[in-house]
Amino acid sequence: MAALSNLKECPPLSMISDLALRQAHSPELQRYPQIRLSSELMASHTAAGQRFYGGQSFLPVEEGVLKRITRIFFDAGFWESLEEARSAKTREQAPVIAQAGDYIAQILSMVNTLKLKIFPHTQGLGAERIAQFVETGDWLNSNVRCLAWHLHIFKLAVAGLDDVVRIYTKDSSAAAAAVLKSPVQTEITCMAWRPLCAAQIVIGCRQGLCFWKVETSMHLGRSNAPSHIFRHPSNLPITSLQWNKDGTQLATTSIGDRSIIIWQPDSALMQPLKRLGPPCSLLKWSPDNDWLFSATVDRVFRVWNCHNRWTTERWVCGNGGYVQTACWSPCGRFLLFVSSTEPILYRLQFVQHTLLSSYSDEKEVLPIADLNACTTCIDPNSPLIGGHAQQMAWDPHGNYLVITFKSTNSIAVFRTFIQKFDLNISAAYSLSGETAAERPSFICFQPLYKENDRSVLTIAWSSGRIQYHAFD
Repeated sequence: MAALSNLKECPPLSMISDLALRQAHSPELQRYPQIRLSSELMASHTAAGQRFYGGQSFLPVEEGVLKRITRIFFDAGFWESLEEARSAKTREQAPVIAQAGDYIAQILSMVNTLKLKIFPHTQGLGAERIAQFVETGDWLNSNVRCLAWHLHIFKLAVAGLDDVVRIYTKDSSAAAAAVLKSPVQTEITCMAWRPLCAAQIVIGCRQGLCFWKVETSMHLGRSNAPSHIFRHPSNLPITSLQWNKDGTQLATTSIGDRSIIIWQPDSALMQPLKRLGPPCSLLKWSPDNDWLFSATVDRVFRVWNCHNRWTTERWVCGNGGYVQTACWSPCGRFLLFVSSTEPILYRLQFVQHTLLSSYSDEKEVLPIADLNACTTCIDPNSPLIGGHAQQMAWDPHGNYLVITFKSTNSIAVFRTFIQKFDLNISAAYSLSGETAAERPSFICFQPLYKENDRSVLTIAWSSGRIQYHAFD
């Protein structure tokens, strides 16, 4: 086997003078919105004691106990209303209701204890558990939790640590950004614009799925609410979601559920894809819509055939751990993934060498790159790059692969050469933040459409700064 590509020949972009010069003089990037989410988050924390939602009033209103609990139930759900029923204020005003709330909480606690004995994988679905499996780096503390580009027009959605999603357009400023916020939209983990639709975005969070219609007339300060809210059948948080290419089906998963749920939002129908084994953690739909990759919280990962009655093929990570991140090639013939315990980039091929060979014969997992942390051979004193991968993104033209890491701050850029039956990869250069403390939180590429034919990498840094990097 040929030697694996590695990061030793991955110099900083600043050391490649011609590329750095072209990047510094990219006129098309000047019109991209300049975003520093840290300043907006600071302003939102200091502006007022509480957030203002469409359902709140400016003047305090004396509510009866039952009316208050009912309002909280419709605004924030059952658990928040139960907490209010057991609060000190309710105990003072209506001790009988508070006592009834205690009895209900005890019964639910007993049911939950029994459930954990039968389904131990549903325990510990707190924020720390979610942060372990999402692709966002340092999800608990990063100012930016997720990015999503619109597939057909210039719209960038940025989900912040404050559970607010801001929508930016070309030349827009922070003051002109549309704001999506709701009491039920908490602990955002993922989001995606609906394909073939100009205004709909879905946000995955603790409470389930929030569907929003982002009209062009929306602006900061306008009160609005999700058009639909779909909750997981077991009231679990959504940790990964993916649309199919025509926007008719939405696949979601939760780290507390073994099933993948295929939603049909227009008809409000859902189909669970069930398999024995550990809960699912990550989904990636292939660009051609033929395959759906699903990772789990354990060694097992699967690839589903979307056109053959959702049949599935099963693999396991050879060195333990779980699949941390994965991505499809733009042509849909190759799947790359990295496990949580091994800094090796693996390839899974979905193309036949000959007409007589079967798909199962050709699906072989092969290592193609060594991601172990190292210094570059050009500058032995440079900071370490590499280690266990956090997230991957492949540019729409199929020429560059970008990888972020858990314990090092630089971003690795690989050149990729896709042939019909083969894939070659080689280290190109690395990207770093403005300061040594800046870490990449989330990366994604802007999709190609009529007004954009260039691959533009969007980087959300831990400081809240959004950077754009254009490729040739």
